[in-house]
Amino acid sequence: MKKSISTTIHNPTIRRVGMTGVVFLATISNAFATGAGGLPWDSAIIQLQSDLTGPVATAISVIAFLAAGAALVFGEELGGIAKKALFVVLGVAFIVLGDKFLAAMGLTGALIY
Repeated sequence: MKKSISTTIHNPTIRRVGMTGVVFLATISNAFATGAGGLPWDSAIIQLQSDLTGPVATAISVIAFLAAGAALVFGEELGGIAKKALFVVLGVAFIVLGDKFLAAMGLTGALIY
């Protein structure tokens, strides 16, 4: 027996497949639109990197590194929380100074062209 088009359209399986295809075709242009450019957060990360490796950040991290080191060496009565806070300051100073320190030793990251 021959089915009519109206019977085929009302079939739930055919409707599901058709709607899935329509949604796929409607959203595929958005997927291709983001392929050529960068990710949305790239500019914010580049700005943060330039802020953390600038001269002001380097000077602040050197001062914080020296002050935290002196407090750990000469501070006999420091409590556990104060020591942990100083270790956090030292860790942040190492992170900020890491780029300059490795560059001074001649070690740099990979260059990608």
